Amino acid sequence: MIILLIFSFLAGLVTVLSPCILPVLPILLAAGAGSGKYRPLGIISGLILSFAFFTLTLTYLVKISGISPNLLRYFAIALITFFGLTMLSENLGKYFSKLTSGISSLGNKIQEKSNFAGEGFFSGFIFGIALGLIWTPCAGPILATISTLVATNAITYSTILITLAYSLGTGIPMFLIAYGSNKIINSTNMISQYTEIIRKLFGILMIFCALAIAFHFDVILQQITLKYFPIINIEDNESVKKELKKLKPNSSIFNSSSENMAPDFIGIKDWINSQPLTIEKLRGKVVLVDFWTYSCINCIRTLPHLKELYDKYHDQDFIIIGIHTPEFEFEKNLENVKNAVKRFDIKYPVALDNDYKTWISYDNHYWPAHYLIDRTGIIKDKHFGEGAYLETENMIRDLLELPPLHEKKPEKISFKELTPEIYLGYERAANYVMETELIRDKKNLYDYKNLENDKVGLKGSWLVMPQFIQSQDNDSILDLNFIANHVYLVMKSPEPKLITVLLDDKPVQKKYFTTDMTDTGQIKVSEARMYDIIDLKDDFGRHKLTLKFPENISLYAFTFGQ
Repeated sequence: MIILLIFSFLAGLVTVLSPCILPVLPILLAAGAGSGKYRPLGIISGLILSFAFFTLTLTYLVKISGISPNLLRYFAIALITFFGLTMLSENLGKYFSKLTSGISSLGNKIQEKSNFAGEGFFSGFIFGIALGLIWTPCAGPILATISTLVATNAITYSTILITLAYSLGTGIPMFLIAYGSNKIINSTNMISQYTEIIRKLFGILMIFCALAIAFHFDVILQQITLKYFPIINIEDNESVKKELKKLKPNSSIFNSSSENMAPDFIGIKDWINSQPLTIEKLRGKVVLVDFWTYSCINCIRTLPHLKELYDKYHDQDFIIIGIHTPEFEFEKNLENVKNAVKRFDIKYPVALDNDYKTWISYDNHYWPAHYLIDRTGIIKDKHFGEGAYLETENMIRDLLELPPLHEKKPEKISFKELTPEIYLGYERAANYVMETELIRDKKNLYDYKNLENDKVGLKGSWLVMPQFIQSQDNDSILDLNFIANHVYLVMKSPEPKLITVLLDDKPVQKKYFTTDMTDTGQIKVSEARMYDIIDLKDDFGRHKLTLKFPENISLYAFTFGQ
C-alpha cells in the first residue's frame, strides 16, 4: 500500500510534463494572475478535491441522478468562462468577490476579521472545482486501475487514499504554475504597472481555452503533441503491478494466482446467438475474445478469418466470443447489432459492451483486438489489428493439441499511398475544404472551390452534428478526393432512399459496381451500417468521388482499402 501511495504521488507530479497538461496550462496561468495572494492556493485546493471526488463518484452520481456527465462538464466550462469575464470586467469581478466572501463567511465567525476570504481564496476554490471537472490527465496503470474499480463499483478505502495521493502530486506543480504567475505579475515592478492590461489579456486567454475545451480542440492538441512529447510513465514496474492486483483480490481482473488470468465479461447489456456466458462457464474450452464494432472496416476485414476458425474448430471445444464495443452512438442499438450479425453471418456469441466495462477490464485500446484464452482461463496470446492469421490459428491448434499447419509462402506486400480514415462529424472533422467554417448543430448552406488531396467538400444544405453530418434537401452533394481501391461510408436513413454515385464527374462503370449498388449504379441507404461505395478492381489511383443525397441521410465516416 505504501508503494502505491508513493508512486501515485510521483505519477501525479510528472503529469505536468505530459501533453495532457497543455489544455489547462493557459487557464492555470490566467487564473493565477487574478487578484488575491491566496487565490493560487484556493485554485489548487478546489482542483485536488474536485478531481478526487468526481473521479471516484461521477459514474455513481450519473447513475442515481440521471444527469448527463456532459451537462456537468459544460457547467464547469461555463463557470471558467465566467471567471474569464470577471477578469475583463472590474465591476463583475467586484460583484463575484462580494458574493464568494459572503458565502464563505456563513456560520464562520473566525473569518470576521480576516482578509483570507477577501484575498481570492474562495473564488479560486470555486474555480479549482470547475477545473477539476474538465481536466483529464494522461492515464497510466494506477489511474486506469482506479477507473476500472470505479466502473465496477469496487471503491475501497485504499482506492480513495491512492486517488488523493495522485491528486495531491498533480496539485503541487500546478500550484507552482499558478503561484508563479501571480507572484511575477503582482511583485515585479516593471510588470505590475501593466497589471490590469495583463489580467484582461489573461481573461481573454481563459475564455478562449474554455471554448477550445468545449469544442474538443484540446483533444486535437494532445494528439499533435503526443507525436513529439512521449508520456512519462514511472508506474510501469513490477512492484506497482503487484500492489495493484491486491486492490481487488477477489476479481479475475486482479487475480493473484496468475498475471494472465482472463477477466470475466462484465456490464454486458445483451447477448446475441447465446445465453449469457462467463469465463467460468467456458472452462475446458479454448476461447478467442474478439473486441470489434460493426462499422469498423478493420474489424470487418477480420470477420471472414474468424468465421473460418469458428467453422473449423467449434466442434473441438473452441469458441469465439465477440465483444461488441461501440464507436458511435447508433452502434449501441441492439437491433442494429443484430442486423449486422445477421448480415455478416456470424454464428458465434456476440456480447454488447455498450458501457465499455469489459473493454476496460481487459485494459483494451484497439479495434479489432484478439485475446486467446486456454482451457484453464489463462490468456495465452494477444493480437491487435488485422493480420497474423496463420500464427493465431496455429496457437489455437496447439491449445487444442492439434499439429501445426505448414506455413504458406508469404505473399508480396506492396505498400501504397492510401487516403486515411475521414470522420465527418465536427468532433473529429479535419478534412474539409470549405468557403465558410462548419456551423455546429445547425443547418447551413455550404460550397467550396478547390478540392485538395484526401479532402471533403460539401455543397448545398447540411446539418453538422458531433458524430455525423445530415443532408437537408434533395440536392445535397459531397465530393471526395481519394486514393484507394475501395471506398466505404458509414451511413443511415430513417427510410430506404437512393443516393447517386459519380466517379470523376461521370456515372460509375459497371465493372466498378459494389454489392451495395443497384443495377443503375445507385446505392440504397436504410439501416445504420457501413456501405461499400466503390470498388476499382485493382485500378488503384487517385479519383474524385461525388455523392448526391436526398434529405435526411446521415453520414458518419469514410474508410479506405487497397
